[in-house]
Amino acid sequence: MKNEKLSEAISTLGLYEFRRMLTYKEAFYGTKVELVDRWIPSSKTCSKCGSVQSMTLSERVYICGAGCGHKMCRDLNAAINLNNAPNHKIRAASAKLTPTDRLGADSPGRSRKQTPKSSGYAI
Repeated sequence: MKNEKLSEAISTLGLYEFRRMLTYKEAFYGTKVELVDRWIPSSKTCSKCGSVQSMTLSERVYICGAGCGHKMCRDLNAAINLNNAPNHKIRAASAKLTPTDRLGADSPGRSRKQTPKSSGYAI
């Protein structure tokens, strides 16, 4: 993320806690938080023609190799694909854990930074 403080806060907090906060704020602002299936190849799919290609994480520009020649920032391409995700791949977010969440990386305790515990004595 470009904002280092926000990035650090989210990684320290953990993605589950971040999601819980978003679902809590949902009622305040009249918005809707939705979760998309984590296995959708959103950044590897052309938002123009729908072809899927393999890409390394270091590639930041999406160039469609299927012939349509679409060229776009990889993150923007992924955002468009997530916005257009099929309804059967989207579900409403809730603050409660589901069986799927318990296995995934966004469940409590899996995303949090582990800091060494100190004995309380200064050396």
